[in-house]
Amino acid sequence: MLRIIDGASRFAGLIAGWGYFLIALMLGYEVLMRYLGDPTIWAEELSRMVLIWATFGGAALLLHRRQHIVITLLTDNLSAGARRAQELFVLAFIVVLSAVIVYYGSGIAMDSFTRGRTTGSMLDVPAWWSQASIPACFALLGIQALAEALRVGVNGVDSAAPQRIDH
Repeated sequence: MLRIIDGASRFAGLIAGWGYFLIALMLGYEVLMRYLGDPTIWAEELSRMVLIWATFGGAALLLHRRQHIVITLLTDNLSAGARRAQELFVLAFIVVLSAVIVYYGSGIAMDSFTRGRTTGSMLDVPAWWSQASIPACFALLGIQALAEALRVGVNGVDSAAPQRIDH
């Protein structure tokens, strides 16, 4: 089961990476077209939508890889048991926060869907297209946090952080 969760997070991270590449292409095209005097009506808005999905979509992979920004001044000096307890507390907090965000974010996206809300821009895309990213991506983040909590609970903190990068 953990491999399936990790695979879903890796897939979301891969899509997020390609999303950022797509943003660069769209905005590069927009800059060129503005320079030529023929700007698009779609590049900025679609780039914003892809940015939202890519940013939140990559969060679960970053949690799995332990690549979120972390201040370790205090935690590096904790005993192994205290570090495990602190890590489990943080992961539980992520699970609870993700559940709250999924609950309220789903309501917002569903409300926009049922009411037919749009962005009100020239492209006028349905608002729920970008709003759905919040509950979808936070659901994956919460599930990944549960998987990481299981790893920490069983194996300890150091085994759960295979790709920690110190700068």
